[in-house]
Amino acid sequence: MADTVKTNAFGDRYLYNINRGSFDKVSAQAVFDAEFSKRLLQEDCLNIIIGTDSGLLPKYVQQQGIPSGSRYIFIEPEQVLEQLHQHQLLDNLPEEIICTTPALWEEQAHIFKINEYSYINSIKSFNAICAQQAIIDDYAELGWQLTEALHILHFRYNTTIGYEAFISRQLENIAENILPVTYLANAYQDKTVIILAGGPSLTTVFPWLLENRRKLVVFSVSRISRQLISAGIEPDFVFSVDPQDVNIDVSREMFLFSEQTVFINSYHVQPGLINQWHGQSLYLGTRLPWQSDLNIANIQGTGPTVTNSALSMAHYFGFSKILLAGFDLCFTKEGITHAQGSDEQLAGPKYNSTPLQVEIYNGEYRPTGQDYHAALLTLEKQAAQISSSHCEIINLAPTAAKVEHISHIPCTEITLPDIQDNDISSVKQRIPQLTDDLLNSHYQAVINELEKTDFQIKAIAKLAKKALVINERMYSAEGKIENYKDKRELDNIEKQLKRKYRKHSKLVKKFGIRQFIKINSPHDSDNWDAEKAKKLGTIYYQAYQSGATKLSTLIDSAIARTKTRREELKAEPDFSRLLAQWDQDKSYHRATLWLQKHPHASISEQTALALQAFQDQFNQVITTQDTAFKSKVVKNSTLLLLKSKIKLLFKHRKIDELKNLKLGFINDSNHDNKEPYLLLIEGYLAELENDTEAALVHYNHILNLDQPPLLEEALLRIAAISLDWQDQQNAFLALDCLTQLSPVYLPYQAELARITGDHLLAIDSYNAYINFFPEDTLSKLKLTSLYIDIKVYEAAELMLEHILQTTPDLESAVSLKKQLDAIKQEESKAITEKP
Repeated sequence: MADTVKTNAFGDRYLYNINRGSFDKVSAQAVFDAEFSKRLLQEDCLNIIIGTDSGLLPKYVQQQGIPSGSRYIFIEPEQVLEQLHQHQLLDNLPEEIICTTPALWEEQAHIFKINEYSYINSIKSFNAICAQQAIIDDYAELGWQLTEALHILHFRYNTTIGYEAFISRQLENIAENILPVTYLANAYQDKTVIILAGGPSLTTVFPWLLENRRKLVVFSVSRISRQLISAGIEPDFVFSVDPQDVNIDVSREMFLFSEQTVFINSYHVQPGLINQWHGQSLYLGTRLPWQSDLNIANIQGTGPTVTNSALSMAHYFGFSKILLAGFDLCFTKEGITHAQGSDEQLAGPKYNSTPLQVEIYNGEYRPTGQDYHAALLTLEKQAAQISSSHCEIINLAPTAAKVEHISHIPCTEITLPDIQDNDISSVKQRIPQLTDDLLNSHYQAVINELEKTDFQIKAIAKLAKKALVINERMYSAEGKIENYKDKRELDNIEKQLKRKYRKHSKLVKKFGIRQFIKINSPHDSDNWDAEKAKKLGTIYYQAYQSGATKLSTLIDSAIARTKTRREELKAEPDFSRLLAQWDQDKSYHRATLWLQKHPHASISEQTALALQAFQDQFNQVITTQDTAFKSKVVKNSTLLLLKSKIKLLFKHRKIDELKNLKLGFINDSNHDNKEPYLLLIEGYLAELENDTEAALVHYNHILNLDQPPLLEEALLRIAAISLDWQDQQNAFLALDCLTQLSPVYLPYQAELARITGDHLLAIDSYNAYINFFPEDTLSKLKLTSLYIDIKVYEAAELMLEHILQTTPDLESAVSLKKQLDAIKQEESKAITEKP
């Protein structure tokens, strides 16, 4: 990599080949202030940043002042890191800032206690300006790898403490979590079930499934409801577990199933799915996050994904044969990640995936993601447990990732006995009907339990508030305890929390665990004094107060929601109350459900209009094409990512993957200007297959396009091929064009001119480059050497004098000086000896 150190008018030194013109007209501080603002300077955070912007970004953090408890890991490609150290652009950084390589960053992250930062939800990742622009291809690949690695690390560390989100959903769903899945334990002995998941192979099984629909019980995950509706397939059971709001975006078509479909949901599922469901439902897990008589016997269902839950329920329901469709856990060779018709498939191939591959059942290999790869390990353990009880698991797709204890048999070779309609309907009759009396009883029991618990939680919040006041006044300005009466009162509060409110104090701690963990910040000092005791006391009781207050707010909302459910049972309810609650929860479909349950209700015109407005709002939710999830997945298929992927595959000489990428891009309907990208792929493929003549034709076609986006890439390959062919004229033409795009190519032009004897062009090119990058000593030495070679000794002497003024001990410059002095002495001697 050429040295291209440049200093701008603001004194910022940076590598031009890394940052190009990012800091030409604006100071680095101004750029960083605008791009990162205060996001990079928060307390108690582990910040992982791709790229250093030539060392300017870590220096910026250092100058701004490192926030208390925070650490910074900057990751650079190895060759970039070496160059930064060479030019002393990373010198004198504090120990809180580490600059490292892709191979070593995880080791450093563990030293910096990444697990503890994860527990307090304080891991943040950023792309430096150079990584955003990705002039160097390594930044793109590094970004993809880091995103997936952090996703897995976050999931690993947070499964044990991510209680707040689950407890919040649990309380939101308490009115709807009425019937447990235990009603269907072993209900389908010796039957066959097919579980439909969202992998790319899903739709290939549809023709066979439609033909054999009456011989199978059908489970489906909620996110494929759109595809099932389009194919005319209605599942017997639909599953959903995800508590995130995005679950509504991907699952909304499940509301188009009939009442015959039973919804099996986790206790923490996104509330909009369960509180608007129109059929029967059974829940997994517990109703409440504390010990209560309302927590009747039930099973959790294996996690972490909905497919794991569906598979565990198939075993729990007693099926002897489990067929899997859409259980791919890998992408198609073209880079499609999900089933046809999904938002992910419609967005096009995933261009920001890492080169991780897994073996599939037909013996080939397919790309996959880190999350899928981790899920394979979980699935393997689950399959081992299920198959040990003489239950057969079969994956119908030859293109699914191979998993031990799961065999592959094509669907055409599966033999199925007939199932009578009443074999399914009679089983569903085990599920009790939700009469008004049963609902009213459930709602009242929930309200009583919530009100009782809320009283305890509010008492804890009150004690915590009192403790904060005492903790604040107990210490003098010097940080010493002034009044031991306050200390005894604080001890008494702590005894109440541990004894009188023990059960609910544990709940508050569980709910607010991230706040309590902050008492021991990842990089707290070991020094202990009264001032620190006061600070920790404040954090401790603030955690209690915050946790109790949030929990109480959730319980109050759950009480109000449950009372509204009870109001819904009336033929003449308080509609203002109902409408307000439905609007707050965005559960617009409840208006339709209420009207269906009360077809003869007498309502005012104003109320009828309000109910109709809610029905219209729900229809819009079901039919809208512009969802937050869709906007998110489209970002995985941009042309910028495609360009990086093409170059990376060429760099790693991945011929098959390039061909697959080409095929995927041809079928990607989201981009119009495909020609330059296809030409670049064709050129790269031709080169890798040793057909450089064909490659040159493709690259020249790119040059002939109007404003081609891949001009630089094409010119680089033309120059390289021309040099291999010793076609100096074409090489010069390509390099001349490249120098118009960026001055970083001037040394290459200079060197080629020197080799071919065009010394004037070589000198002009080096001088132009040095004017742009006055700190590039290597190019100055090369120019000096050229001056000596062509006997322009005066210019060589001036250049060496300039170099040695700044670096007097530079060995190569000193050597050239001795060489020049020797030449001059020889010439002087020759002149003297001349007769």
